[in-house]
Amino acid sequence: MKHTRKSVSTLIPLLAISCALVAGSASAQECEVKVGVAGPMSGGAAAFGLNLKTGADFQAALANANGGLQVGNKKCKVTTVGYDSLYTSAGGAAAGNYFASEDIHVVLGPVGSPEVTGFKPIGKRNQLVSFNMTYAKDAIGPDYPLAFHQLQAPPTWGPILIKLAMDRFKFKTVMLLGPNDQGGTDGTKALAALYQNAGVTTTEEYYQRGTTNFAPIATRIVNANPNAVELSTMPPADQTILIKQLLEAGFKGVIGSLGGGGEKALLDGAGSAENLGNAFWLNIVALEHPNIPVLKEDFKRVMNAEAPTFPHFYVAQTAAEQVLKAISAAGTDKDGEKVADALRNMTPESRYFGKGGWRGKTQYGINQELAFPVGLGIYQGGKRVGVETVPIPSE
Repeated sequence: MKHTRKSVSTLIPLLAISCALVAGSASAQECEVKVGVAGPMSGGAAAFGLNLKTGADFQAALANANGGLQVGNKKCKVTTVGYDSLYTSAGGAAAGNYFASEDIHVVLGPVGSPEVTGFKPIGKRNQLVSFNMTYAKDAIGPDYPLAFHQLQAPPTWGPILIKLAMDRFKFKTVMLLGPNDQGGTDGTKALAALYQNAGVTTTEEYYQRGTTNFAPIATRIVNANPNAVELSTMPPADQTILIKQLLEAGFKGVIGSLGGGGEKALLDGAGSAENLGNAFWLNIVALEHPNIPVLKEDFKRVMNAEAPTFPHFYVAQTAAEQVLKAISAAGTDKDGEKVADALRNMTPESRYFGKGGWRGKTQYGINQELAFPVGLGIYQGGKRVGVETVPIPSE
């Protein structure tokens, strides 16, 4: 009995030490930062949401490859949680409710105007920091202080890029196309006003989201004979189909895409640079920045894949980088107010694109829009001219 009591009495402190070590190990393993990602992950606009998620995943993988994100006195694993918000208002609201139920208080997205409209009230009620990508006129504002904007809307870069395009292609009339919901009408009307301010005569054409045959619209465009068409608010998949059918119908004018489709949608639709002829597009990020090769190398190292070419990926990864810095500075991912304050008090800076800034006061009444350079890409006479980097001033 004495031996047994001695063994037990000897084991008790050892067990206590062992439990403490296990508890300490478990505590380290349980230190986790969760970032939500809301956007269309299916359907015609899926390229937006999937590239948003990839950008967030990339920054999470970078942080984890370096031992985790510093939060207080801990290094925490970063996890992203995606939600398909379907490019609808109901989907945006559902995303907000889901993240709130999962105690996730920092969200990259939503993407489109309908999703953002549904998400913002839920986000405000549950103190969710969000970083949307919409061109809606009310993308952010003082009434929603936890809503931030990943990129600049047409009123910021539009006057600069439209003038550059006009100087090159000398067009006087443009027809703007977009879906007939808030995701299309808000951005299209805003861009039409900018073309008008530059002295261009505009017309607008809207279609039902989900359309898969644009041949009737292509025929109407050819009959109207505008000098240029503008596809800004059309999802990439829709742009590709329309461009193909537009060229088949005999359109010889300039094709513009001062929105989210990017170069790939133009080329996929045309089949080749020669077929495309004259075109210009917005690069929502400076894709020909000298540090892009470094980004691509880092992506391949931590993701075991080639980096996407879709421009929303590059915008998303920059926003995700700022979000993780803010969580680290705030010392928490569970307090939206603290994370928002950390964002406001820091100067945005990307390891790949250098120093940026905040803007938005003039357009939205609040400086919560990231300001990094954009680019204007040009095809002329069937040849790729290149992409001109355009700086965006902070406010």
